[in-house]
Amino acid sequence: MKRILVFIMGLFLAAFPIFWGGCVTDKERLNIEKSLPQDKLAYYNDSFDTMRDDLWDKAGYVFTDTQLANIKTADMSIEDGRLRIDTQTGGFSKGGLISKFAFRGDFDVQADFQIDFDMGIFDMDQFSSLGALEKAKSGKPTRLFIIGLGKKGKNIKNGMFSGYHEGAKYHTGYWHPIFNFTGSLRFVRTGDKVSAFYRRQGQSPWEKMCTMPSGQNDISIGFTLYNFTKGRNAIKATRSISAWIDNFTINAAQEIIESEI
Repeated sequence: MKRILVFIMGLFLAAFPIFWGGCVTDKERLNIEKSLPQDKLAYYNDSFDTMRDDLWDKAGYVFTDTQLANIKTADMSIEDGRLRIDTQTGGFSKGGLISKFAFRGDFDVQADFQIDFDMGIFDMDQFSSLGALEKAKSGKPTRLFIIGLGKKGKNIKNGMFSGYHEGAKYHTGYWHPIFNFTGSLRFVRTGDKVSAFYRRQGQSPWEKMCTMPSGQNDISIGFTLYNFTKGRNAIKATRSISAWIDNFTINAAQEIIESEI
């Protein structure tokens, strides 16, 4: 049986600055020195033609005991060569995948995302994200980096954002209004910094969202869809929301740790 990982984010007190960036191109990945060769990285790329249990665990996290007491795992399936995630109705619902492998050192990864927001929903939130979970040597999570696409409750504006959780504190790095999104999201870590990028479908250059501090610990990658945020204690969730994920690609990586595969 697949493990479903559900955990409450812990509390950390440290705060760090956010560094802002501009526009870059695909040549950004050339900054990753001493990368493993492409034939070594190819095993971990996923076109989502099938559900690969050798690479991914089902996973998710909640913020409060109230959410945990009424959580419904979102449905996941392969549809037309893409991973599809659908939240359930009638409760807090979240679903996603986290890698069984981790990156050590510098890396450059990307994945295709699509979400079409339902503007008629007001009794819940709508969020999908690419996440990078950094863990200390003890295995304890230290930071969760996020590139997200979302609409909160009654807000009439949808947004694309990036930032990171460190315990109970969230550090905002970037926010920009959007309608819907079809394109690619990307993380690049070099040294003690993690940078977030996005590129809309049909767009040539990557847009840099922000750069965030990293403790240079091992990082796992995940995808998720959820209908609640940290401050939501009640939910009706009368409709399901959906997101599609495809073409997870490792452009470069210095080392991949396979201890959990």
